[in-house]
Amino acid sequence: MENQKRNGGGEVLDGSNIMELVGNEQGFNKFVDHKFHELDKDRDGKLSLKELEPAVADIGAALGLPAQGTTPDSDHIYYQVLNEFTHGKQEKVSKSEFKEVLSDILLGMAAGLKRDPIVILRMDGEDLLEFVNGPSYYTEMTSIFSQIQNSSTSLRELVIEAFGRLNVDRGIPPTSDSWVFNNIVDPALLSQALNRPVSDQETFLEEFKKVALSVVNCLKEKPVIVAHSENTFDGSGVKRLLSNKFELEKVLFSFLPLPLSS
Repeated sequence: MENQKRNGGGEVLDGSNIMELVGNEQGFNKFVDHKFHELDKDRDGKLSLKELEPAVADIGAALGLPAQGTTPDSDHIYYQVLNEFTHGKQEKVSKSEFKEVLSDILLGMAAGLKRDPIVILRMDGEDLLEFVNGPSYYTEMTSIFSQIQNSSTSLRELVIEAFGRLNVDRGIPPTSDSWVFNNIVDPALLSQALNRPVSDQETFLEEFKKVALSVVNCLKEKPVIVAHSENTFDGSGVKRLLSNKFELEKVLFSFLPLPLSS
């Protein structure tokens, strides 16, 4: 698979590699053969509903759906994807049918990525460190403090809320994500004595900086991957955040494991 385009410090998924795969007859046939063989457990040359389930699950994951059985709405989409393969019939699917439907689904995914590309960022603390030590830190954090100072009397709660006001371009992954909070933010909070009232702005700025530097160390030890919409670089377009295992690429390309043939 060709490398994704790069945009600054991130990689851009814009669907072009998927389009290239589907448009390359030799490469796509090789991919279909590989995937079909992988799914055809009983080697009868057709895929049963049970054998199709991993393919449907992979497609759902690539589309950002929760696991099957999580919600009725997502289960309905999984059901519709399965129906695309079986044409609504309880029959086995041939390789040619599998190829046709898979092509349609992948092209649909590529069209979506072309309209709204995804930027993947690896956050390892460097950008956050640059922000904390940079000239804009005082101005931006003073502005944030003025917005949140009356929301809580606890220094700890104010620091947490302030982190929530920063976005990915400051090098901080979304703290609303439970994995980020439990593995990155909370350990940094526990490293400081924050269970006390906020006395003034300067105290807040000083204590927030200490916690932020601890977050930098946590990110160095446990880098995280953030995927967000290229068209909204303010954090609101964050689509998925995963741990340092780089699972996002595995999920997105679990259906695209083969390199293109020339």
